[in-house]
Amino acid sequence: MEGRKFKIHTPLLKLTKAEIIQKGVKLGVDYSLTSSCYSPEKGNPCGLCDSCLLRLKGFKEAGYLDPLRY
Repeated sequence: MEGRKFKIHTPLLKLTKAEIIQKGVKLGVDYSLTSSCYSPEKGNPCGLCDSCLLRLKGFKEAGYLDPLRY
């Protein structure tokens, strides 16, 4: 790759969590198979860490219920 140009694509970088969730729903993402939790408990997200709180806020702002059990 030395001397060759390359381009990095970051299509989600400037989107809010809500916009990312809306885009994922339109693309058919099964959000029940995803998790963002830093401290899962018995396989379920904790619902308390920063990552869980941001995810929950994103789903609420997008107008969808998060399919995960907290």
